[in-house]
Order: sequence, then structure tokens, then C-alpha cells
Amino acid sequence: AYIRAPNPSSYKSFRKGIDQLLDEGAVQALRQRNDEGGGPLMLAAVGQLQFEVVQARLKNEYGVESIMEPLTYTMARWADAGWEAVDKADAAGKLFGIMIVQ
Repeated sequence: AYIRAPNPSSYKSFRKGIDQLLDEGAVQALRQRNDEGGGPLMLAAVGQLQFEVVQARLKNEYGVESIMEPLTYTMARWADAGWEAVDKADAAGKLFGIMIVQ
């Protein structure tokens, strides 16, 4: 799911809370391929409850609201063969309905 702070003035607290939750392993952060960190923040979790916990903790512990935008994907897979293999499979038309993230 994408997560963002609706109020730009609270971004510093939002980022501090997200960084703490990532350090604790509550969720994982993903980025779209070739995003050097300026794109939208994407979180990965085992289930919906983890996303709800993140939002509740951001509000209760850091005093910031957040907006969660669900993605339609239901699973993530690691590409053990590396990016070259992913690019090759993508070019060959073997990957369907995917978002390539790092």
C-alpha cells in the first residue's frame, strides 16, 4: 500500500514514525524500480492488520494522520537471479500484471 501524510507540515513527524516502524520490522518499504527515494512510499505487510497498526501508531505515538492507498497486488516475490533476469523475462513477455519494485 502507498502511505502518505495528508498534511505537509507534519511530514517530519510522519517520516520519524515511519522510520521507527521500519526499524522495528513492523512493515517493509519498497520503491518502484529506479526510484532513488523521491517517489511515493510503498509499504509491504503480511496482512491488513499490520497496515492498521502502522496508522494507529503514527497517530497515537507521533501525532500524525496518514492516508493509506491499497494496491491490488496480493504477493511479492524475490528475483533471486537478479535484475538482469527480470529485465530479460519482462522483454520476453513472460511477466504479466506486475509492478517491478526494489
